[in-house]
Amino acid sequence: MLRLFALGVILVLHSTVASAAGKMQQPGACWCSDALKGRAAERATHRGVPGAHMAAPASAHYTPTPLPAALRGSIRRVALPPGVKLVALTFDLCEANGEVTGYDGGVVDYLRAHHIKATFFAGGKWLETHPERAQQLIADPLFQVGNHTWSHRNLRKLSGRALENEITRAEAAYEQTRRKLVGRACLTPAAMARIPQHFSAFRFPYGTCSPAAMKAVGDAGMVAIQWDVVTGDPAKGQSAERIAAVVRKRVRPGSIIVAHANGKGHDTARALALFIPKLQAQGYRFVTVSELLAAGKPVIASTCYEQRPGDNDRY
Repeated sequence: MLRLFALGVILVLHSTVASAAGKMQQPGACWCSDALKGRAAERATHRGVPGAHMAAPASAHYTPTPLPAALRGSIRRVALPPGVKLVALTFDLCEANGEVTGYDGGVVDYLRAHHIKATFFAGGKWLETHPERAQQLIADPLFQVGNHTWSHRNLRKLSGRALENEITRAEAAYEQTRRKLVGRACLTPAAMARIPQHFSAFRFPYGTCSPAAMKAVGDAGMVAIQWDVVTGDPAKGQSAERIAAVVRKRVRPGSIIVAHANGKGHDTARALALFIPKLQAQGYRFVTVSELLAAGKPVIASTCYEQRPGDNDRY
C-alpha cells in the first residue's frame, strides 16, 4: 500500500509533465525555428560580465506539500517491471556566483530533431541569465525542468537560511520564468496549464548532500534525483566516442544518465548521436524523470554519491 501511495503522489506531482507531446503546442508557437536553433557562441562560460554576480530573487510564495517518507532519499535509478526498457536522460544547467555559463544548443537541437525526451536540472541563476533559452525549455513538451539550486553551492556544507535559500530562490526564478512565458501570450491556455507551476524534482550540486539538506528538499516537496550512469562529459579527455561507450556499457532499464548542457559538457552533443540510436535499436525509450518514476519503484540511497558511497566527499 505504501508503494501505491508513493506512486500516486508522483503521478499527481507530475501529471502535467507526462502529457504526450502531440497534445501540447510546440515552442514554435512562441519562437521561429531560427530563434530556437543553438549558436556555437552560446556555449562559452564568462566571468566578470553582467549577471556573473546576481542578487537572488525573493523566495517563492507557495506552500509545498512535503514528500512522504517512501520518496525521501537519493534516487539512483528506478526498478521497472520485466520487459519495460525506459531510461531518463538528464542534463545539468549549473551556474555559480561569479560566472555566466553557457547553453549547449547542439544538445537541445538534437533532442528536438529526434523527439527525445529529457530532463534539465537548471540553476535559478542560470534561468535568470538565460531568460529566452529558459522559457524555450519549459515551453517544450519534450522536456522537464528541475531545481539545481540557485547558485550551485555545496549543500552538504550549508545549513539554516543559507540552505533554504539555495532551494527556494531557484524555485522563485522558475516561477518568474514561467510568468514571463505567460506574458508572451503565445501558448494557448490549455498548453500553458500543462507546464508545471513549481519544481517537483531536484538535483544536488556536485551530487553531495547531508541529512539536513535531504530533509529540506523533501520538505520542499521535491524528489532528489541522482543517477546511476555518469557520462563524465566535463572532462576534456572524455571524447564523444568514450562518452557513448560508457553509456552503452552501463545503462540498464530504469537508468538515470547525468550529463551537462551548460557548455561544460565536452563533446556531449556529438555523443548523443552515437548512443541514442543504438539504445533505441535495443528497445529503449527515453522519458523524463517524472515518467520514469511513475513507471516503477525508485531505488533510493540514504546518502549522495557519484558512483559509490563516499566518492565525492572531496567536495
